[in-house]
Amino acid sequence: MNQQLKFVAGIAIIISTVGFLVYTAVDQTKMYMVTVSEFVTGGNAYAGTTLRIAGRVAEDSMVWDSKTNDLHFTLDDIEGEGTIGVHYTGILPDMFAEGRDVVVEGPYAAGDPFEATTVLTSCPSKYEAEPGDDPNYPDRAASEAIEN
Repeated sequence: MNQQLKFVAGIAIIISTVGFLVYTAVDQTKMYMVTVSEFVTGGNAYAGTTLRIAGRVAEDSMVWDSKTNDLHFTLDDIEGEGTIGVHYTGILPDMFAEGRDVVVEGPYAAGDPFEATTVLTSCPSKYEAEPGDDPNYPDRAASEAIEN
């Protein structure tokens, strides 16, 4: 019986250790996704957390220094309900441009501007399907030619 008690205690220690490691890993990597208006109205509620903020790069707000890889821009809410300043140091994403929808992410330390560690861009709308096109048949003429 003493052997069984040691075995059960060992299994319990292993399971609790694995559970603790999973919990701390998830807690450290969780990230809130908010819009600019949610961020602005939230005040300091997000202080000390890592955030992803979705918005649109304001026209005539981008200041890029290619020597230092330093980028400053204003992020507008997609619905037009607020703006925030953003600072990013790093390689400028290929698709980054004024008027483009972007997501910035980084730890929020309750300061202005928001210090982004990553800038993610979306694909331009020119890749969307034309109205009336069937997405299952992007090139109907080519499909019909192959069938004949």
